[in-house]
Amino acid sequence: MKIALNMGNSTNYQSTKEAQAKAVERDVLMTQKGDWNSRNNLVKTFMPLLTSLAEKRAGANLAEKNKLIDAGKDGLLKAANNYKKSIGSDKFQIFALDFIEKAMEKSQKGGGFFARLFGGK
Repeated sequence: MKIALNMGNSTNYQSTKEAQAKAVERDVLMTQKGDWNSRNNLVKTFMPLLTSLAEKRAGANLAEKNKLIDAGKDGLLKAANNYKKSIGSDKFQIFALDFIEKAMEKSQKGGGFFARLFGGK
């Protein structure tokens, strides 16, 4: 059985990349309007990134990894709400990465002033 590989076809890769960027932008804009399906699509699209970042921070601790993934989802949705079309759909991942990492960092530090004040983590 032969499996066709699209190696070296840069135009096909470029059009696929552009289509993915447009789909992400559509999901972000619909998430801003409150569409739950678009929100779920956005989370599914970014789940490999969220998982990778959480694994690097938590190591083998599964509970910590899950907590970081949840914090990363919150950061992603905050980025979606702060997104402006002028940023460009191809740059949303970089834009969102900052929000995701800040949310994960805040989660690891204990969630902020009130969590430290009242002993929550």
